[in-house]
Order: sequence, then C-alpha cells, then structure tokens
Amino acid sequence: MGNKINIITTTYRNTDKLKICLSTVLERTKFVDYKWYIWANNPNNEVKQIIHDSIFMDDIRFNDRIEPIFNDDNDGSFSSNNNKVAREGDGEYILFLNDDIEPLNDDWLLNMSRVLDSDPKVGAVGALLLYPDKKLIQHCGVFFSNRTNNLPFHMFYREPIQKVSNFVSQYRYYQTVTAACMLVRREDFEKIGGLSEEYFYQYEDVDLCLKIKNELKKHIVYCPSAQLIHHEGISGTFKEHPRLQENIKIFRDKWSGLYLNDLEFYLSNPNHLIYKTKF
Repeated sequence: MGNKINIITTTYRNTDKLKICLSTVLERTKFVDYKWYIWANNPNNEVKQIIHDSIFMDDIRFNDRIEPIFNDDNDGSFSSNNNKVAREGDGEYILFLNDDIEPLNDDWLLNMSRVLDSDPKVGAVGALLLYPDKKLIQHCGVFFSNRTNNLPFHMFYREPIQKVSNFVSQYRYYQTVTAACMLVRREDFEKIGGLSEEYFYQYEDVDLCLKIKNELKKHIVYCPSAQLIHHEGISGTFKEHPRLQENIKIFRDKWSGLYLNDLEFYLSNPNHLIYKTKF
C-alpha cells in the first residue's frame, strides 16, 4: 500500500444517496490505506442509523475505516466544513468526496493516488464522473471560455461518453477539476491555507486548484481510470444558489487575468495537454 488517504465527505440528510455512497465506497475501494471522515450536518435519526449500520453489526464494531462527526447545525460552508474535517486526520493525502458518489471500479482511488505517488509536480487529481445511466459525462475536467462568460464549466458536460471516448480516456492536464472527487496532498493543502472560506458552496474547488497551480506551481491532472457515478448532478450541476452572484464576484476579483480560456485549445488540439503517467 502507498500513502495513507483521508477521505472527507460532508452530508446533510441526503439519506438515499448517502446509503449508496457508503455501501459502494466500502465495497469498491481496494488496494489503498484509507480513513473515511463523514461530517454530518444536523443529522436526523435516519442519517445516524445509516452511518451506524455502516460501522456496526449487532452493536459490534466491524469497520474501523469510518469516523463519523455529527455537527449540531447546517450553517457552515463547504469550505469551512471540509477544512475542519481535514484537521481531524493525519493522512498524507486528502480525498474530497461528495455524498452522492458511487465508484464503478475497485482501483479508482488507487489509480488517483498513483499519480501523486509517482509525480511530485502534480498537486491535485480529478476523476471521470458519469450520470447514473453510465452513458453521459458529468465531469472529465473543467474548462474556461468566453462562451461561459470566462467562468469555469465541465468539459463535455452531458455529452455521450461514446461520442468523445478517445478524448475522455486520456490522462490530461487541466487548470481545475471538481472537488466532488478530488485528491490532494495534505502538505500542499495546508501550505495554501486549505479551501478559501469566503465562498459559500460554489467555486471553492476551482479556487483551490488555481491556488495549487499559481502558488505551488503544481499541475492539475484528470485521471480517466478513476470512474464513478455522480448521482446528484442529474438535476443540474450548476443550479443557482442564493449566493451564486456573490461567489462569482469573489472569484472574478481574485482570479481575473490569472487563468486561460482554454476550451478552444482543447477542442482544436485533442492530442495536446495529455499527461504521461509515471507508473
């Protein structure tokens, strides 16, 4: 086994999806040493029971990998919650994982960690996320473009994977990937001060990747051999949040001019920016 990984998942009464996430991650995460911290905001009894059942059988603890943290409210942001949980662990790597994710292959996390294990110049690794039908892409990297008003958007969002399979099957450099499933080094995460807490549930993962690129001069890599279903995204990844415009202003004020609009380059040069694995 390689470096120890702390998985961090925050959840708020997302009972059905959480149950799927718990069972499939435990079943399909092999070949790595990990501890899974589950931060449950203002949990009801059903959430507590779901987490309990993933740890205990007949009141005998059979799973030491899961560490639940029950928070009394649901007032914190994605950034603040994840930063707090990150301080609980001691793993060399930190994996941010949504509570609505379902791994498809047993070596998904091994493949992500291999990138960091083998290349100190990489600072963050993202995954291939599909919709529940396993046919449409939810995430295979993030681009910037004047088409999206110079804001980030998912590459080939909702496109059939068969249509772009040659592109999607390659390890690639990006400026940012989604924290729905993102692996980073703890040392790097702490150096850049963690997730920026001025955001509230939008753009904090883009901000994190840009900090890794600009402050640490490290690469962001998409790993196609980590394949997972992202259940929640079927209702729209970029749903408007009450504080969306505030987050956009924070992002623009902080990063305007410090990233490239790269969509046209990717579309025109599909054989460029391919990451050559070191393993």
